[in-house]
Formats: sequence, C-alpha cells, structure tokens
Amino acid sequence: MRVILDVVQGPRKGQSFIFEGHDTFIVGRSKLVHCSMPEDSALSRDHFLIEIDPPRCELRDLGSTNGTYVNDRRVERARLEPGDRITAGQSLFVFRLESGNGAALATTRTAEMAVSHRRPGPITCIGCGLPAPPGIDVARASRSEALQEPVQWLCDTCRAEAAITPQLVPQYTMLRELGRGAMGVVYLAQHNQTGRKVALKLIVPESAATRSAVERFLREMSVISQLKHPNIVEWLEQGTARGHFWFAMEYVEGTNLEALAHAHRGAYPIDQACRMACQVLKGLEHAHKLGFVHRDIKPENILIGRSSAGLVAKISDFGLAKSFRSIGLSGLTFSGEMRGTIPFMPPEQMLDFKTVTPAGDLYATAATLYYLIAGQFLYDEVSEGGDLIRALLEEKPVPIRERRADVPEGLQQVLQKCLARDPDDRYPTATALRRALRPYC
Repeated sequence: MRVILDVVQGPRKGQSFIFEGHDTFIVGRSKLVHCSMPEDSALSRDHFLIEIDPPRCELRDLGSTNGTYVNDRRVERARLEPGDRITAGQSLFVFRLESGNGAALATTRTAEMAVSHRRPGPITCIGCGLPAPPGIDVARASRSEALQEPVQWLCDTCRAEAAITPQLVPQYTMLRELGRGAMGVVYLAQHNQTGRKVALKLIVPESAATRSAVERFLREMSVISQLKHPNIVEWLEQGTARGHFWFAMEYVEGTNLEALAHAHRGAYPIDQACRMACQVLKGLEHAHKLGFVHRDIKPENILIGRSSAGLVAKISDFGLAKSFRSIGLSGLTFSGEMRGTIPFMPPEQMLDFKTVTPAGDLYATAATLYYLIAGQFLYDEVSEGGDLIRALLEEKPVPIRERRADVPEGLQQVLQKCLARDPDDRYPTATALRRALRPYC
C-alpha cells in the first residue's frame, strides 16, 4: 500500500510524491524542505507538514501566513482521505491511496479492508472477544507482509481496565506507579522469585499487530540487552501480556533530568550539569561503538540515581521509539511528541527521521544540557506545534548566555558548535564532545 501526492497545479505541476512507509513530507519555500518552491511568494518558508503512515496521513499547518486549505477549508490540522485537495500558495495537491497491485482506494478504511480479506478470520479483542471495528489499523513486520496470521488487538475498555489493575505480568508484582510518558506507563515491580525490584514499562500499541510484527519488535529490543554500561539503564527482559508489551529494566531510585530542571528553573549548578552530560556521553560512546543510536535523547529519558561518588546519569529507553515506530505500532506520532521530544530533536531528524546518526544524539545531548542549565528550550517559547517545527527548521538557537549570564563564554561556544544545523559542523564523536565539556565540570 502506498500514499501518492499528485501536484496538479503550481510550480511543481505534474510531479508526484510516493510514500510506502512511515515518513514526513514538508512543503514550503525553504531549500531544506522536501517540496521546495522558492518561486511561490504566497508560500511560507515552511508551510505545511504531512506525517504519513500508510494508509493514515495527518496534515499540520506550520504557522503559515496565508494558510493551508483542505477541500477549500482552512485548517491547522487535518486527517486526510483519498481525493482530498490540499491548497497552499499557488499549488494544489491531490491525495491518493493505492493498494499493492496499483488499484486506487476510496478511503483509508477501504485501504485497511483491502488487505483484511487475507486474514484467516475477523479481529477480536484478546481481552474480551469484542469484534474490532472495520478498517482497523494493523501493524505488520513489513509492508509486504500478507495478513494471513492472527492479529493481536485490545479494545478501549480492556485498555482502561488494564490501566486500573495492571497486574499483567505473572512473574512480577506491581508495587506502585513511577510515571507516565508518551511511550507508556512505568511501575515499580518486584520479581516474584528473586525479589529484585525493577522498573516495569507497559505499552499498548496504537495499532493492532500481527504476530510477526510483535516478534520482530521483541527481537529488536532483545538486542538492546547487549548494552551493558554504568550510564545506560540495564535492559533485563521483555514480553507480551494481554495485548501489552512489557519491559523489565534496572530500577534507578531517584528522579529524571526533566524533574531536576523543573525544580531548579535555570539555577542548576553549571559544573554539576556538565558532569551529568559527560556521563551521558560516556554511555553514548559505548553505544555508538556498538552501532546503536538512541534517537530520542531528552531530559525525560535521562534518569538520575545516586552512588557513593554522587549523582549518576543513566540513559533509558534505548532504541524503544525507533523499534516501536519502525513497524507501525506507534501510530501517527507528532501530535504526542510536540512538547516532549521536538525541542530536543536534531533538525535533520524532522526531515528524515528514519536515518539518524550519532551526530543526532550529540545534538540532543547538547539541547538537554542547555535545558538543564538555562531552564528553557533552545528557542523562544511558542504556543503552537507548527511554530515549534518552524523554529527547529529555520531559527538559530538562542545563545545560552542570553538565558543565563553566568555561563562561561567557552561553554556557550561548545554548545553552539554541537547545536549546528549541519551535522558535519558538530563534534565528530561523543568522546570529542566530552573532552570539550571537561573544563566546565
């Protein structure tokens, strides 16, 4: 199945853009965007973005001056259906869906039903047996996978009940909730045989999922257990239970960097902040040497524990967002990531989130350090998600000394280098960035 955007009017008339997997598509006058039309003065530099996860597509206006229109109605956000007409500046796009054999599909629901006939039977909730609604989204191990095997799905009622009574994993006893985030709920739990306390994360997929998709995801996550380092949260085991994915991880008794930054509001000791950033970079050095990229470094994912030597920073959720998204289990994600992830995201990840290099992790680490020291994001506060994306793509970060005057000039230069828009202009490795930060620890 694929999404096609045909340009039927405007400077790129006659061109078609084709998408077969989870992707983003940005239109505007900027040279950086996917569909650049600098000759169209009615377009903003970054005009609108479409997040695509066939057959689902969501359009978001990026705070454009002249607006984005779907079927002649001005919108800030809109879910797209086949045949929808998108107007921006002088250009008109038409949204189409095609099945694997090239047949046009009339609706996103038709798109899912087009493959549903290959299933051995109807999808039902694995908790209560309720039949799934027609056209339900199904995550597969690959886009070409035929849906000829059982599909796991949990209805809204069973999801809600599981949230109230989360004793889902037989070998663990839930003790209390530790926190909630975009990727699920984390509980303090105790292993019934060993008595070891762990952080147990429960995630319910946004989509139904084939058995192959579930197995592929768990296989990818099991590889993360190779990462053994004092500054990386240890991954213990994982599995599924009643439609949930569960992950048992090292329990870090303490807080996270998000809470630390919020408590100090721009007054956190600079030397201590740099020491914690260097600990994060030690963990990244180890991971990058083994070929792993985190892709989602942010304050929420840096846990802060204690040892006899003082505070210890540990990176959590290594590889989780990538693996979950890669097989379509996360659904359309930007609406949930606006405030939590995008302020720390490297610009290149917004344009191509499937290909992220170690340089992206270094950018996110620098953005996280900036946030801890300054108590503010890299960019001036904005109220709308579109403005936040536009700032990421177009604006330069506010120099940190404008946020906090006691920051050394040399540290500001280190951060500016690591926050360069071009990855090639940043520090080449986590080791190099750690050396640059060492004088300020």
